[in-house]
Amino acid sequence: MQGRVLIPYLRDHGCRRTEQEIRAAYRSATMGSMTTDRFWSAVGLSREGRDADYCGRHQLNGGVREALAELGGDGLRLACLSNDTAVWSELVRRRFGLEAPVRRWFVSSDLRARKPDRAAYTTVIEALGVSPDEVVFVDDRPVNLVPARTLGMRTIVFLSDDTEANPVRCDQWQPRSVVRTMPELVAAIREFA
Repeated sequence: MQGRVLIPYLRDHGCRRTEQEIRAAYRSATMGSMTTDRFWSAVGLSREGRDADYCGRHQLNGGVREALAELGGDGLRLACLSNDTAVWSELVRRRFGLEAPVRRWFVSSDLRARKPDRAAYTTVIEALGVSPDEVVFVDDRPVNLVPARTLGMRTIVFLSDDTEANPVRCDQWQPRSVVRTMPELVAAIREFA
C-alpha cells in the first residue's frame, strides 16, 4: 500500500521525507517495531486522527464482497495474511465490512514477520491447523508467492498495479493461475477445491 496510497497521502499532507525514509518507517511499523503514532511522527506529520484519515483513502477492488460471499458459501475457510499494522488493518476491514466473511486475520505487525518471510506463512499454517497443500494462496505480488509455493501451497496471482511494480522472474513464482477480476478468482479457487 505504501506506493499506491501511503506515499501520495503523505505528499498531499506536506511530508518532505525521502521515499527511502518513508519506506523504512513503514516497514518498521508493519513489523510491529513502532506504533502508528510513532510512524506519523517519523514522517513529520501530526498524529491526531491520522490513522482514520489515511485509512479512508483505501479503496476496495470491485466485486470483493461478492467473491468472499461466494467462497464462504462454498464452505471455504477464508483467512488473510497482510503486511500492515494492526491499527490500519482493523480500520480498513471494519470500514469495508470484511470481518465477517474473512474469519482469521494475520497482520505482519502482530506476527513480527512480513511476506515474503517464510515465518509469516508457517505461522499462519500452524495457527489454522492445516497442511500447506490445503491452502490456496492469492497475492498480487509475485515475490509473495515464492515461499507459499515452496511450502506446498497452491498459488494464484491477482494481477494489479503492484504486480507490475514488483516484478520477479516467472520461474521463481510459478502460479497455478493468473487472474484479473474477482469472478476469475472465484473460478480459479473453485478449480482447486
